[in-house]
Amino acid sequence: MEKSAAPENVNVGFAGPGQPPMQMAPMGQPPMVVVPQGLPPGLAYLGALNEIRIHQHFDTLEVVVGWERNNKYRICNNADQQFMYAKEDTDCCTRQICGPLRPFLMDIMDNQMQPLIRLDRPLRCQSSLFWCCYLQEIDIQSPPGISIGSVKQLWTPWKPKFEVLDAQGTAHFLIEGECCFCCPCTDITFQVYTADKNMKLGEIIKHWGGCREILGGVNDFSVTFPPDLDVMKKALLLSATFLIDFNYFERSKN
Repeated sequence: MEKSAAPENVNVGFAGPGQPPMQMAPMGQPPMVVVPQGLPPGLAYLGALNEIRIHQHFDTLEVVVGWERNNKYRICNNADQQFMYAKEDTDCCTRQICGPLRPFLMDIMDNQMQPLIRLDRPLRCQSSLFWCCYLQEIDIQSPPGISIGSVKQLWTPWKPKFEVLDAQGTAHFLIEGECCFCCPCTDITFQVYTADKNMKLGEIIKHWGGCREILGGVNDFSVTFPPDLDVMKKALLLSATFLIDFNYFERSKN
């Protein structure tokens, strides 16, 4: 396996429609990390992190006209320096009709527009107490087209639960939310455990966004994990955050 080069010392932010990405503050290069064979070299930056922050893009046009548009996210380190970004790819009719339940493809790219991860969420009815066969799930591909794992919602009448599996179907993590996961004006924490729940490994926190969340329905998250965790497993936990977002915190704007 070869060592991958660290990302270039530049960040790219979101700009308006038809405008080029905005240059942001320089980002220091992380230590060299060996990426498992078959994964994109651009994932190397994950190997140096113990926290990822995810900020949904505030879309002014979406707020003004109330027309659901593709979600975009900045993915940053713990200093809020962007090293990846994510963009949903869903057709207009699907977004307006299905709302937060919509199927989508989500491409996660580095700052040089190189594809790293693709998330594929199928259309499934919202789960309930009596419809345990319609639980939400997402397939994780890296590079796009090659599955490295999945996230599946587990049936529960109480706390939200998700299982994170690799491509062979082996469970690596159990994510468990709070009983009251829709309380306004507060952070909401999802605990990350080993699959057997013998050890807590980290957290996925949905942060209260204040005016950004009230006016634009945009959400901010942070994901923490051990710094020495395998790069692929970090990618799986990053991906799980997007399913949690759409399942509980994405709201229809039309």
